[in-house]
Amino acid sequence: MKKLFTMMLLAFAGLSTTVCGQDDFANFGRYQADNERLAAEANNGKRVVFMGNSITQNWYSMHPNFFTENGYIGRGIGGQTSYQMLLRFYEDVINLKPAAVVINAGTNDVAINNHPYSERRTFQNIVAMATLAKENGIKVILTSVLPAASFAWRPEITDAADKIASLNARIKKYAEKNGYPYVDYYSALVFGENRELNPDLRKDVAHPNEAGYDVMEPLVQKAIRRVL
Repeated sequence: MKKLFTMMLLAFAGLSTTVCGQDDFANFGRYQADNERLAAEANNGKRVVFMGNSITQNWYSMHPNFFTENGYIGRGIGGQTSYQMLLRFYEDVINLKPAAVVINAGTNDVAINNHPYSERRTFQNIVAMATLAKENGIKVILTSVLPAASFAWRPEITDAADKIASLNARIKKYAEKNGYPYVDYYSALVFGENRELNPDLRKDVAHPNEAGYDVMEPLVQKAIRRVL
């Protein structure tokens, strides 16, 4: 059954171009060269991959030393939903043979970047990534979706805070049930009655600034130390 599950995901990834009508919906090319470089290097068994969207991508851009000094590998792509992350999970995570993966997904799902939002489907995508990691001997660390009361590129969405809170509750429950660390960025960054991203810790309404990443880093490092 586990083998069948993996084969089905691989088949789905292979059909992504046809299904989505785009040349590279998952953006496999974004990290292809760096993945090939890492594959050729010696693996010390302590690699940690951060899988995510622009929040992860910006993290590496703003705090590159956090990644290089700790042996962390950033695999964030701006604008991506959990659907795209799941498609590239083999290329950008499993094939790198990391010791652990930190999964942060959901912001762009709620923002309806490329699919109508379905909490159930987004959650299933996150579960699928966690399952693939576990089946390949990779420790799983799940994280909350960061707070956001609105999205500058989707002003018509007015219930983002409710959707994020509901999805986070579901991720947390799943993590606890399966013994995975759950990193609660949300509680550390949320502000006010409208549950926005703290103005002192943000670049814009959906992205942390350097001070925001300063808050996030010890939280995720605690989880990484726990699993490694």
